[in-house]
Amino acid sequence: MLDRIALIVWLICLVSSCTPVPRAQNDTHWYDSMPRASWSKYQLIDTKQDWFEVYQLNTNTYAIYEPNQWQEAISYLLIGSEKAMLVDTLQGIGDLKSLVAQLTDLPLLVINTHSHFDHVSGNYQFETIYGVNNTFTLINAKGHDNAVNGQEMTADTFWKNLPPEFSMESYENKPYQIDYYVADGEIIELGERPIEVVFIPGHSPDSIMLIDKNNRLMLTGDSFYPAPLYLYSETSSFRDFANSVKTMLSYQDRVDFLLPGHNETMQSVAYLAKLQAAVLAVQDAAVPSKLEDEDVRNYEFEGFSLLVKDPLDK
Repeated sequence: MLDRIALIVWLICLVSSCTPVPRAQNDTHWYDSMPRASWSKYQLIDTKQDWFEVYQLNTNTYAIYEPNQWQEAISYLLIGSEKAMLVDTLQGIGDLKSLVAQLTDLPLLVINTHSHFDHVSGNYQFETIYGVNNTFTLINAKGHDNAVNGQEMTADTFWKNLPPEFSMESYENKPYQIDYYVADGEIIELGERPIEVVFIPGHSPDSIMLIDKNNRLMLTGDSFYPAPLYLYSETSSFRDFANSVKTMLSYQDRVDFLLPGHNETMQSVAYLAKLQAAVLAVQDAAVPSKLEDEDVRNYEFEGFSLLVKDPLDK
């Protein structure tokens, strides 16, 4: 996601994230802030390829990062004693399956924090997919051709190291099969590593968070990252998001770090209280906002902002 200094209005799209409005040639580029200094705190793993960057967060947790495309999407590999879990599969650029095979040979399951294309487009490479039994999820699992998300893959959206076999012109989101539907509150056992699934709709109808109980980590997907949070598409709901933030906050004493789906990893759990305060301030019209488009308002807070429909979906 874009930093505030590079924030441009992004148009609403039903089944994808958002489409950039072209910049003037002399405008700030999204990659001017790269590389992000926060990643230097973690061990960079040499995987002998250029597209993904892999960082070891702790003994059995890896962040798989796409720093060279404007989404800056992040996938996470959680390794237990019996199984491994890949959380999100990014945008279908590069060979994610062979990369994961370098990190673990355990039986692997994939689960998505939600089904926007930048989180599921590598799903087709994997055999075991866990998902939410939600109409939005099932539609996206059928895949999308270039006409739907191809505008996300343009020269302006890349920085460097694009894999030579990748084609922007033929980019598509391939269909995938969901093998198992998770329930709200379900525990997925990886072997001495229980992962709790919690439904948190708002950014999308099928958003979930994952609680890595033993490691005190919360994987937030797009429900929190340190940048503008998108809550204004036709499939977003600020009302649902407000309720979901309360749910997220209820876990604040059980986690130490947030693992977002974009930009930066291992964020302070203190952001949960800040996010709750921000939601309340927006609901109470207690904070100024900027009209970004005819029906999108931007409410800025320290470290993140909320982009919501105007008028507010209450």
